[in-house]
Amino acid sequence: MEEVEFERMEGFHKLRSLWSIEYRVTTLEPILTQAATEEAKELVDSIIGKTIPKDLPDAVPLILGNRAVITGNAVKGVFRHVISAQLREAGVPICYQGVKYTEGKPPEEWQCKPENPCFACTWFGTPSRQGALYFSFLKSVDDVEGVLAGEPIPMIALRDDYRAQRGRAFLMLAPVREGVVFEGYIRGENLSREILGALKEVQDMSERGFIRFGGFKTRGFGSVKIEITRIEEYGTTPFELRRVYEGEELQRFLEECQEAYHRLMGRAER
Repeated sequence: MEEVEFERMEGFHKLRSLWSIEYRVTTLEPILTQAATEEAKELVDSIIGKTIPKDLPDAVPLILGNRAVITGNAVKGVFRHVISAQLREAGVPICYQGVKYTEGKPPEEWQCKPENPCFACTWFGTPSRQGALYFSFLKSVDDVEGVLAGEPIPMIALRDDYRAQRGRAFLMLAPVREGVVFEGYIRGENLSREILGALKEVQDMSERGFIRFGGFKTRGFGSVKIEITRIEEYGTTPFELRRVYEGEELQRFLEECQEAYHRLMGRAER
C-alpha cells in the first residue's frame, strides 16, 4: 500500500497553535459506563428506590461529583477507532496498535514507525508517544438523581466458561436514560484542517445513530448524538485568542475542514 501524504504536525518542539473544542453529547439510548465500585452501586440503588431481586444493581454509571461521567479515555478510543477504520477502508495507511489479530501476529508493516507516524498515531498518540489531542471527562449537565432511568433493566448474560445456558447470569442494569446531555471539551496542539474535519465526520455519523459509548453496545445501549458547539483557536507567540468559531461561522469552518479530510481520503482512492 502506497503512503498517502497528509498535513503533518509541527512537532512538540514547535507550538504553532492551540485549540479548544467544546462539545455536547446527548444520549439517544440508555447508556452504561460500568462503574465498578460498591459505593456507586449503593448510591444508585438508593436513588432508584426500587425493590429489585438482587441486593444491588450489577452495572451502574460512573459517578464523579454527583454527575454521571464518561471518561476521556473512552471517548478518545471511540473517535480513534472510527476515524482509523474509515481511513483504512479508503486506502490511507493506518497501523493496528496492538489489537487482536485472528491469524497470529500482524505483519510488521502494519505498525507505523516512530519517525513516521500514521495519521491516527500523529493525532491520537501511541503507548510510547503522546498525541496532540486531549479529551476531557464528559459530565452530565444534571446531577445523577435526574439522569438515571426510572426502572432497573433485567438482562441475561451467558458465561463463556460454561458455554451453556445453565451458566447464565441474571443482571440488573441501572443506566443513564435517553435524552441526557453531557458536556466536555477536546484540547489540541497544532491541529490541521484534516483532523478537525475528521472530528466533524464523527459528529455526522452520530447524528444517524452510529456512534456508541459505554458498555452493552450490542444490546441496545450507548447510542449518542455529538454536537461541536464552539471552537477557540489560540496563537502562541505570544499566547492570545486568535479566533472564536460559533453558530453559522462554526458550521462553515467545520465543513471546510471536512472537505480537507475528504480530500485526504480521495488521494488514497486514486
